[in-house]
Amino acid sequence: MKVSAKGLELQAKRYERLHQKIIPAATIDSLNWTAYDLRDQLKEEIEKVFDRPTRFTTNSVEVLKATLNRPAATVRLKDYSSKAAPAAVWLAPQVYGGDRREKRSEKLLRDRGILPAGMYVAPGSGMKLDSMGNVGRGQMQKILSGLGAQSDVYQRSTNSKRSIGNRRRFFVMTKGKTPLGIAERFGKQREQVRMVLAFIRKPSYSQRFDFYGIADQYIDEHLPINFDKALARRLGVGGRAAA
Repeated sequence: MKVSAKGLELQAKRYERLHQKIIPAATIDSLNWTAYDLRDQLKEEIEKVFDRPTRFTTNSVEVLKATLNRPAATVRLKDYSSKAAPAAVWLAPQVYGGDRREKRSEKLLRDRGILPAGMYVAPGSGMKLDSMGNVGRGQMQKILSGLGAQSDVYQRSTNSKRSIGNRRRFFVMTKGKTPLGIAERFGKQREQVRMVLAFIRKPSYSQRFDFYGIADQYIDEHLPINFDKALARRLGVGGRAAA
């Protein structure tokens, strides 16, 4: 008695169609699992390499999911923000190395003629930093307001008592004709002043956040494993939940 494949053509075609659906779906699953895991890995790296990063910085890594129509997942630094410069801009020197870009506050001070060409600002010895070690947004607004460099017309209003108070409080400290930075008066005595912003040469950074190196290694190690798990799940023999 011969046992042949005759009569199994219909079943074979059925399984062929099934695998044509399963493999693309498993591919998308594995891409998204790997992308979200990589995002978490990069967030952990941010916590390691930066001193007390803000939540905004830690959460600056995002995922654009893969779909059947777009079979590629993207892990990137956010290039948009409603309140401050996006992470893709100010983290770039930490990823690639090189010069820091001009901050909004520096542009405003430069446009007002306060910050000399080629100079940038850094916290002075008298600046009170927030819990993350940064200049608070509110504090910077007060300084800009006091120097008449605030971009918001309402906040620049000369009728504002707060604006008038800030103008008496903040001033440009000089040595001869050379501006050194922004100082703050904190008392009535002449010597009761402190430097809150120092004028410095353009900062340059070495690479600290190896975004691409970490990503390449993680994808090479985990994508094949995740594909095997995704295929097993789609075949109904285990695996993890979809991303």
